[in-house]
Amino acid sequence: MRRNKKINNMKKENIREQLTEALDIPKEVIIDLPVITLTGNKEINVENFNGLLEYTRQKIRLNTRSGILVIDGIELEAKNMTAERICIKGNILHITFVV
Repeated sequence: MRRNKKINNMKKENIREQLTEALDIPKEVIIDLPVITLTGNKEINVENFNGLLEYTRQKIRLNTRSGILVIDGIELEAKNMTAERICIKGNILHITFVV
């Protein structure tokens, strides 16, 4: 039963991707993918995230539809956080996705 649900979700995502390509609509709008904007190594803006999993001055982990976004750095600080957008400032050293 669980496997069928996972397969159905994958089919829905494939249909959404095909629809966005056919209509020339940005994927992040339909598929709810994270939009990440990096300004040098001092600021990162993340839109379309699902939750804050970890918050320290050295590491911030965000849950996204693409996996967990891990931001490592020095003196990291979340600014202007809303339900769907976060701005993180500090000395950003490393950004990874954990799928």
